[in-house]
Amino acid sequence: MTMNRPRWILLALALSFLVVGIADAFLPPLRGKDYTVLDVAHVFLISALCYTWCRADGLARGVPAPGRSALLAGIFPLLGVPVYFFRTRPWRRALLATLGAVAFLVSSLVLAAVGTLSVEWLRN
Repeated sequence: MTMNRPRWILLALALSFLVVGIADAFLPPLRGKDYTVLDVAHVFLISALCYTWCRADGLARGVPAPGRSALLAGIFPLLGVPVYFFRTRPWRRALLATLGAVAFLVSSLVLAAVGTLSVEWLRN
């Protein structure tokens, strides 16, 4: 079974959370902050992957992104991805897709936490 391009992009996005979670255990936080320089770089990677996913999803489904929905998803994914869903799908499917995106976000954050905690556990 082969995966289409949008699924590969989602896999890369999920794995980026795991890798950053693991790497965060080795990097010191920025002065006076709770995050590392890698977390800052990860924000830009998340934005690029969200934009790329919206474009790839539209091409795979034969629905070009209306207006600048994909660009909004890249600039501000928490708002832009649901906007993209509601502009490219019927409202019920868009609502389900938005709930799926929330579940994906939660699972990605859990992956980051598991990565950090597993390294901390192995180091102690």
